[in-house]
Amino acid sequence: MTQEKIQTRYTLNGPLASRAELEQAITRAIEANKQDFFPLLERLVDVGDSRVKLSQKDPLRVLGVELDEARTGGTARLSYESNFAESCRLIDEYDQHQTSLAFTLDGDQLIFDLELPIAWNVDN
Repeated sequence: MTQEKIQTRYTLNGPLASRAELEQAITRAIEANKQDFFPLLERLVDVGDSRVKLSQKDPLRVLGVELDEARTGGTARLSYESNFAESCRLIDEYDQHQTSLAFTLDGDQLIFDLELPIAWNVDN
């Protein structure tokens, strides 16, 4: 099995002069392109059971963005919902999950280099 990698690149819009403006632009870019993150989120909740699904109602929310001191990268904290509970049983309600994703900045470009977890395979 090989590790799958996805690189996503987005152009940041709006004023980017202050730290707060840059963090807001990053949040807007993620939220405007949330479908690009679904392969990662689906893999994070993949437990080898096809009944486990991401919530279509509220699949992704940005909880916060933290920039490094040089403003060349940082971390985005994301929240998402699935019907996989931590107790490993499927429920009719959706459970909240969180993950953090590192990113880099190149001028007005927001870049995510995502490594997807290896797909679940019960035959291994």
